[in-house]
Amino acid sequence: MLPLDVIQPTPAAGPPKPCCAKAGAGELGYRCPMHPQVTSGSPGACPICGMPLEPIGIAPAAAHEGQRGERLRLVVCSALAAILMVVAMLGMFGHAGMQMEAPTGGHGTLGWLGGQAGNWLQFVLATPIVFWGGWQILNAGLAGLRALRPTMFSLIALGVLVAWSASTVATIAPGIFPDAFRRPDGSLETFFESAGMIVVLVLIGQLLETRARRGTTVAIRALMDLSPPTAEREPSGEVVPLATVLRGDLLRVRPGGRIPTDGVIREGTTSCDESLLTGEPMPVERGVGDRVLGGAINGSGAIVIEATAVAHDSLVARIARLVSEAQEKRAPIEQLADRISAFFVPAVLVVALLTFLVWSMIGPQPRMALGLLSAVSVLVIACPCALGLATPLAMTVAIGRGAREGILVRSAEAMEKLATAATVVVDKTGTITQGRPRIVAAVTAGPEAGSWTDEDLAAGSERLAAEPLRSLLFHAASLEAASEHPLAKAFTAAVEQAGIEPARAELVQAIVGRGIEGRVLERQVLIGSRPLLESRGITTPSDPAAGIRSADTATLILVAVDGRYAGCFAIADPPRPEAAAVIAELGRRGIAVEMLSGDTQAAAGRIAAGVGIDRASGGLSPEQKSHRVAALRQAARSGAAVVFVGDGVNDAPALAAADVGIAMGSGSDVALETADVTLLSGGLAGLPRAIDLARATMRNVRQNLVLAFAYNLLAIPLAAGLLYPLVGHVTSPMLAAAAMSISSLSVIANSLRLRR
Repeated sequence: MLPLDVIQPTPAAGPPKPCCAKAGAGELGYRCPMHPQVTSGSPGACPICGMPLEPIGIAPAAAHEGQRGERLRLVVCSALAAILMVVAMLGMFGHAGMQMEAPTGGHGTLGWLGGQAGNWLQFVLATPIVFWGGWQILNAGLAGLRALRPTMFSLIALGVLVAWSASTVATIAPGIFPDAFRRPDGSLETFFESAGMIVVLVLIGQLLETRARRGTTVAIRALMDLSPPTAEREPSGEVVPLATVLRGDLLRVRPGGRIPTDGVIREGTTSCDESLLTGEPMPVERGVGDRVLGGAINGSGAIVIEATAVAHDSLVARIARLVSEAQEKRAPIEQLADRISAFFVPAVLVVALLTFLVWSMIGPQPRMALGLLSAVSVLVIACPCALGLATPLAMTVAIGRGAREGILVRSAEAMEKLATAATVVVDKTGTITQGRPRIVAAVTAGPEAGSWTDEDLAAGSERLAAEPLRSLLFHAASLEAASEHPLAKAFTAAVEQAGIEPARAELVQAIVGRGIEGRVLERQVLIGSRPLLESRGITTPSDPAAGIRSADTATLILVAVDGRYAGCFAIADPPRPEAAAVIAELGRRGIAVEMLSGDTQAAAGRIAAGVGIDRASGGLSPEQKSHRVAALRQAARSGAAVVFVGDGVNDAPALAAADVGIAMGSGSDVALETADVTLLSGGLAGLPRAIDLARATMRNVRQNLVLAFAYNLLAIPLAAGLLYPLVGHVTSPMLAAAAMSISSLSVIANSLRLRR
């Protein structure tokens, strides 16, 4: 067991703070299934609802031992309860025989079981069931009562203790009971079998619920299992534990093996199956210099990678941690169930008391015994287990389902808001477009002005060898090499193709959303938009794109060297192949789509029209994008969410301004840490799936709440004896316990449908 720091409850006003410990994904600990934010380093009960804490992460041997202990307790209690039921039934027949003075009644074994001796035998059988088998239930229930915050287990504990206590007193001191508790012949009825069977049925229900809920953590366990336990170091060939691998280590990955951790290929080429990480089914080609993800399956090529992350910082580990944390966070809709539960349990206690009083005053004989039986049934059948499970279980299943499909949802609140998406605002570069821009043309300024195209670059044209053009590309590429912006990759690719070796830039400073500046070989270089250069007092041509073909579909990047305009580049970034289909899918779901871009209005409009987006705005800074998103939120109807989809880097203000921020990219640090939802595949295809999953989840939650409310609304009157005039008997507490377990299982079964 890993050591976990326990946060003790504080005496502050309001709901008590749960005694919890935060356990990261893959660490060992225990969590409440109803309140996932309550975790601990050791087994126990939830201080909020009393539910037994269940193991999380990869279940340790201690958790398996605890599960074996629970099964043993259930087996023993079930055997005792079966004998108890037989004794109680034979006692009933024996008592009936004594009443009728049948030849086999009062003088044989049945008569003995129907008398006081039979009560003592039932006491001996029921007591270990109640206080050994049901100790955890009683302890959790009484803890809530002592804190004056009764929980669902408080109802069960009261029902069991009342039934057992009344029966025990009737066995030990039968003379103290009034006539209203007695049968017509003066004998007393006992409820040992009800107390014992309630405990057994609750234990059975908990075991079934635990097994059903175990599937909700499959996503985390599957992610943790992706990383192999060992890695092969190069050049020694030594096989070492994955935990000992450090950044910079060279690791050999054989064909068909799993990549041990995130890294960069230094030798070999291969294809990688990243489907369990990104949700994309097709393998992707990888070569020297390409990034590979830990947990991906290597194809047919042997490769050597340089580790860029230790095991606990790999993408797999970070995803598992974020999924685990997301499952702990509560959705706003859960507050509804919490508010109802806060009033519901005290209300049930009042109803149970009124049930006993009404039966005691106007019921048939033995009216108090029937009243006690009905009150116990009310306490047991009204246990709001199903209500508590309705929302957190569905959210847990849905977040795990999303992780398996490459959709990382950071919180249950994000899932709830995403279900109400009415407007989706998308960035252009890296979102609608492929994010792999290329330089298609360039123009230099000055007396030796010239131009070249991407065809010239590919053909190695002599025009590119001209000093002004080479100098322009050299200075721009040297500075852009220090940038993480998607457009910077176009300069890197261009200088590699042209055979130009860039220099190391110094004093580099990114100007968010506008450009970048720094020093290259003692010359001050500024790259960015025309407004940026003019804001620095640099004179630019009235039409920098003159002579550049297809300028209306390209992004213009202006360059200034030592305070003078030096030229510009035209960079084009084609739309993603799935973009048009995704936009059409969103339209069929009734979702409006708008595109925002820092490019010119003409370039933004051309790209938007090509993928089917009707509304597009260009020339916007990150702050202006954020303001536009905020305006859309303000104009949206109540309950309609505005979603922003960006690359997770320069779109951080807009991601934060939206109801739900969705980041593109294969698990970049910024995307994982800032966005509400991350599409790990880096493609748009996951966007409609994410919205569909959110909507299906909220439908499931509402169905669960309806099931839970309907069950309690129908069950409580029946347990109180509403049908007694028609059927001639009251609801047995044993049947109430069975019905309570069935209601919880129905909610669990409905939630697990989200896995499919």
